[in-house]
Amino acid sequence: MKKILSIFLSVIVLTFLTTTTAGALTIEAAENIVITESILDDAYIFGGNANIEADIFGDLYIAGGIVVINGNIEEDLVVAGGRVTVMGEVRGDLRVAGGEVSIYGNVGDDIVAAGGMVTIGNGSVVGGTLLAGSGILTINGTITEDVRGGMGMLLLNGIVGRDVIVTIEDTINISEKAEIKGDLNYSAIIEASIPEDVVKGEILFNKFEKKEILKDVTLVFFIFKLISLLAAVLLALIFVLFMPMTVIRSGTLARQNILRSFGIGLLTIISTFIGSILLMVTVIGIPLALIVLALLLIAFYVSKIFVSAWLASYILDFKKKVSKSKLFGGLLLALLIYYLVGIIPFIGWLLNIILFLIGIGIIVLIKKENYLFMKSKKKV
Repeated sequence: MKKILSIFLSVIVLTFLTTTTAGALTIEAAENIVITESILDDAYIFGGNANIEADIFGDLYIAGGIVVINGNIEEDLVVAGGRVTVMGEVRGDLRVAGGEVSIYGNVGDDIVAAGGMVTIGNGSVVGGTLLAGSGILTINGTITEDVRGGMGMLLLNGIVGRDVIVTIEDTINISEKAEIKGDLNYSAIIEASIPEDVVKGEILFNKFEKKEILKDVTLVFFIFKLISLLAAVLLALIFVLFMPMTVIRSGTLARQNILRSFGIGLLTIISTFIGSILLMVTVIGIPLALIVLALLLIAFYVSKIFVSAWLASYILDFKKKVSKSKLFGGLLLALLIYYLVGIIPFIGWLLNIILFLIGIGIIVLIKKENYLFMKSKKKV
């Protein structure tokens, strides 16, 4: 298992180096990045923490654990992170995914947002449509066109220029100062209390039962999930029996660096895919690219163990000696939580992606720590 992880991480480094030296694009990749000078073309920025203080006169593609954008983006912005804050103006489209997404600047065209919490701040004006999939969507600003999507909860305090068409899992809360200039068409379990004169068009309520949400969840799906869970439990047992200290250390390390783990995991996945594509273009690099993608699939399962170690660190006290039986029990409970989270309607897939990236980040951090330890002992 250790050899597999070593090969996987070594190949990632190779593909990452290939990526950063190819082409004439502006590419920045580091643990902490601060951009203070304007960039005249497209920019690709990946870091544990990324802060954009300057203007970008092309498209900006950025990913990190914590991403803060204070500069203006002349064209489109594509961003992913654990915590994303957009203060500057985006003159094109905005595509964003993150655990916590806050948009306070103006957006010239459409927004596509996926996140645990998505907030359109007071004073923010979106020139197009907002398409959102989130746990909680809060709109305090102005959406010039439509609001569409599915969410656990919708809090509307701002203005929508046309229609609101949404599916709500929990509740919809529209304040008296809000304004919907078109129709309100929403599907929910319980009909909401809508203040008078807030909706200028029609109000269409589509009631659905909770059981309807589960119609697409078939017996095959549950069997697949059960087999996957059992495989993960077996893998956890192998780790506990042969590498218990790695499990404990990874849980402690992740708890101290959770956002950093997410950023590094995101950077690793992006660089792996880009590096694989570049290797395939060379033709002779196709076998290596296929090996990298195969190892990435292995990492998808291995990452669950490291995420479970992080979750188990809140259940067990890793500062004290933990027996293998207790460690396995903690991992078992954490794995169960991991899989239950994955079947939550609407946001389960997003949470699974976030946890997967955290797991990959933990693997990289553990590998880095082991390398530094071996280097200090002059064994490498």
